Amino acid sequence: MSFSLDDLARRVGAGERPALARALSLVERDVSSGATLVARLAQQLGRAHVVGITGPPGAGKSTLVGVLARQFLERGQRVAVLAVDPSSPVSGGALLGDRFRIGECADDRSFVRSTATRGSLGGLTAAARQMVRLMDAAGYDLVLVETVGTGQSEIDVAELADSLLVIFPPGLGDELQAIKAGILELADLLVVSKSDTGAAVQAGQSLQSAARMWRKAPPIHPVSALSGAGIAALADAILARTDQAGSAARAASGGAPVTRGAMVERFEALWRELGRRLPFSAAEHLAPQLLDAAADDPASRLRVRISLGEGGSALHLGAVAGALAFADASGLRCTVGEPDVAGGSLDLLLDVPA
Repeated sequence: MSFSLDDLARRVGAGERPALARALSLVERDVSSGATLVARLAQQLGRAHVVGITGPPGAGKSTLVGVLARQFLERGQRVAVLAVDPSSPVSGGALLGDRFRIGECADDRSFVRSTATRGSLGGLTAAARQMVRLMDAAGYDLVLVETVGTGQSEIDVAELADSLLVIFPPGLGDELQAIKAGILELADLLVVSKSDTGAAVQAGQSLQSAARMWRKAPPIHPVSALSGAGIAALADAILARTDQAGSAARAASGGAPVTRGAMVERFEALWRELGRRLPFSAAEHLAPQLLDAAADDPASRLRVRISLGEGGSALHLGAVAGALAFADASGLRCTVGEPDVAGGSLDLLLDVPA
């Protein structure tokens, strides 16, 4: 059965699980169509509280997500989970390890989905961001987003989430040193996993020592997904944040905040789309270059220069300028500057329509 985008948007907005599953698959296949679908659900965005969950590989993130999801369900919340898995080197799809450890919550008020990183250095692809927004539009109270693992560049989830949990296993050692200058300082809550082990006390002390160097010192929660110790208190802390902050920032902006990384991914999706639609290979004749942002540019604005490559001509530049009418399908608005015929370049200003 096929749905039009209008019909699919209506069904997602009504909270139909099969429609949401179909919409998420659409987003993974075609970011441009996904952006159009999200735009049609703009009035229903900003209601869910997005919880980002990250930490070193092996910290027990997936197991904790499963336990937390069930804890929230017991408290009457509707919960969606997006588990970002590593990409298969063969198919490019998600390896689904997180999905198995989280498990399917046997409740109609829950929804679990995996997606692949597809090489995104920031930890979240443009598709993953749109998937979170679709889960929001479908009426879930909480959307838990689990990333692959922490690195200093993996900060996209911090910009997407209303609450960010960073999880640490016992025996941190150099792992703490490797990540404390990155996403650690953005955490709203710190979690020491496997608190039923002797090394967990030392891990908590390491975090307490490191916290003195930060501008803020997030609360530290020792938990054990195995015994259940600390899980209820952690769930209470997250729900308290939903009462205090809700999703005001995202609601005010019509959805999740758009980062420069998200804008770059949207432009890359647009460039690929142009390559499919134009009668020549844009990649062979033209070279896009990201320009530095102006002093007053918001994160949702991107400046790009398209220059002639080998075998390129003014005809190719003109064709691209005319084809940029397709930008709206990628969730972008494109302003085309005057072509520099002598220099063989064309400047673009891309932002997000209001």
